[in-house]
Amino acid sequence: MNEASKSCLNCQSALESTDHFCSECGQKITDKNFSMKAFYHQFMADYFTFDSKFFKSVFPLLVKPGFLTTEFFEGRRVRYITPLRLYIFISLLFFLILGLLGPSESSEDIDRLITVHFPRMFFVLLPVFAGILMLLNIRRQPNFAVHFVFALHFHAFFFLLGAIYLLVTEIFEKLHLIIVNQVMAVVALIGALLYLFVGMKKVYRDSVGIAALKYVALLLIYGLVLTLVSLTTLLLLSSS
Repeated sequence: MNEASKSCLNCQSALESTDHFCSECGQKITDKNFSMKAFYHQFMADYFTFDSKFFKSVFPLLVKPGFLTTEFFEGRRVRYITPLRLYIFISLLFFLILGLLGPSESSEDIDRLITVHFPRMFFVLLPVFAGILMLLNIRRQPNFAVHFVFALHFHAFFFLLGAIYLLVTEIFEKLHLIIVNQVMAVVALIGALLYLFVGMKKVYRDSVGIAALKYVALLLIYGLVLTLVSLTTLLLLSSS
C-alpha cells in the first residue's frame, strides 16, 4: 500500500500497511485510478461470480419461508446475498430457462407476453405486492422496506421453484411421462401458496386466524391486479 492510501477511500477509516481490505466497510484497498481492466474485473466479480453468499442464501430461500427477510431486518446481512441481487439473478435465470424450454406451439403474442413482458411486469408489480402487504399490516409494520424485502424474497423463491420445475418437467416430458408433470404442477402451486402463508406468518408474527385473513386478501387483490395487467398487455400486443 502506498503513502496515499493510509485511509480507506470509501469510509476514510485508518488502514494498516498490511491491509488488503478495510476493516470497517470491507472495500478492497486500492487507489483512485480506476482502469477499464479494473472496471471489467469488478463487473465480472459482481454479476457473474457464484460466491458463497449465493449458495448460503439459496437453501434457506427454498426451505425456510420468511427466514431471509427476518435475518435481513435483524441485522444479519453480510452472510447472505442482498435481496435485490438475489431476485434479479434468479428471475433472469427463470426467464432464460423459460425462453429456451417454453412451449413452441403457443401463439406469438403469448410467447412475447411470457418471455419479454412478464419480467418487466413482475419488476414493476413488486412494489404493488409490497404495497398491498403494507396496507394489510399498516399497524404492525409501517416500514415499507420490510414489505418490499419480503416481496423480493417471495418472488425470488417463486422463480427459483419455477426454474426447477421447468428443468425437471423437461426430463419427464422426454420420457413421455406427462402425467407426472401434471401432478408436479399441482404440487408446485400448492407448495408456493403454502410457502407464502408460512412466510407471512413468520415475518408479521400474526395468529393463524389473522394471518389467514391477510393471506386471502393478498391473494385476491394481487391476483386481480396481475390478471388485469396481463390481459391489458396481451390486448395491446394483439392490437399492435
